[in-house]
Amino acid sequence: MTDPRDRRGRRWSLLPLVHTVLAGVLAGIKTLRELEEQSLDLTLPGFAPLRRRLPDTAVYDLLSRLIPDELLGTLVAQVRTLWRSKLLAPVGLPCGVIAIDGKSLGALDHDADGWGQRHTRDHDGSPYWLVRVLRAVPTSSVGKPALWQLPIPPTTNEMGCFVAMFDDLRRAYDALFDIITVDAGMTSKAHAAYVQAASKGYVMAVKEGQPELLRELRGALLPQTASPPVAHSDWERHKGHSVQRRLYRTVELAGLPDWESLRQGWLVRAVHRFDDGHEEHEDRFFITNVHIGRLSPAHILRIVREHWSIENDCNWTLDMVLAEDNTPMCTQGTATLALGALRLLAYNLLQLARRKHLRPRPPKPGREAPHPSWREVLRAFGDALTRTWKDERLSPVT
Repeated sequence: MTDPRDRRGRRWSLLPLVHTVLAGVLAGIKTLRELEEQSLDLTLPGFAPLRRRLPDTAVYDLLSRLIPDELLGTLVAQVRTLWRSKLLAPVGLPCGVIAIDGKSLGALDHDADGWGQRHTRDHDGSPYWLVRVLRAVPTSSVGKPALWQLPIPPTTNEMGCFVAMFDDLRRAYDALFDIITVDAGMTSKAHAAYVQAASKGYVMAVKEGQPELLRELRGALLPQTASPPVAHSDWERHKGHSVQRRLYRTVELAGLPDWESLRQGWLVRAVHRFDDGHEEHEDRFFITNVHIGRLSPAHILRIVREHWSIENDCNWTLDMVLAEDNTPMCTQGTATLALGALRLLAYNLLQLARRKHLRPRPPKPGREAPHPSWREVLRAFGDALTRTWKDERLSPVT
């Protein structure tokens, strides 16, 4: 990494500062003041501990100048290590699948180095700025680590950044995936053609933003709901009622004008059955360029459902566990994007530990061991990163 600080007056070298911030995130520390108070007790495995307390002003100054792209290079190296360790192999699917979704890095009271998009609060009319990014997760793997972060300029939106995001993913992870999945906010004819030209598959949600395409899908798929579905999931309990997902698909839209790459249309109907006996359903429509024999009906249901793991695993964890929206630590200069990249590095380690290393043995043969809670994961990391140095500071944590 490049040290962006001036040489004069520099009292702390770069790596101890960055390592301490990362260790603090892994231990559940939310503010720079708390990081300063616990800095003597924090260290990463294999690195020497600090010999004096780390001032929060030194961290603040560094975070505001860090180069986010260099941290993303470290993120790619981390993911490739997981890849080489066979931890990103597809599970239950014949190929790798990556989901892309947008994420806010918090509401700020000022522009963030030109990346903040100005908004106005409804209750008092005061301005605030949102820094938004696109992030990607391999939904076909068990661990679902974060792969990349692309900031969205304030002059555009998710739709306008899809091509750049797709190109970044191909440069870093081309052999990792065959199919990309996106929500309706990135569905367009141009994007479908672009993915097709790259010899990749796409699964794109379709909503009211594509009215003609949605009308065609409804006309071809809704009549099928009077017959048994192509496939369905088991009934599951969800928020006090039972849910079953049913798949219907069509090839009638193949070669639709301006959608030459389109080969299938899908309808996934979620049927909600309540304890009093009545049912409700929710329909979601999708298009894909994947050939009819490439994915089984069970694969399709899995891909559609696992797309939301980017929200339920990655984004939820960053917000609720690592407090990305509520506790930015530092918002000056490049700090918002740099801390976003550091949190992705921390999230990947936490997710790997929760999914693989901290799980108890299954109680019976054939049963999957339960995942520990995020509170338990943070406590385990906090203990591992601090307990060695609280009594004696003689050797690094192993």
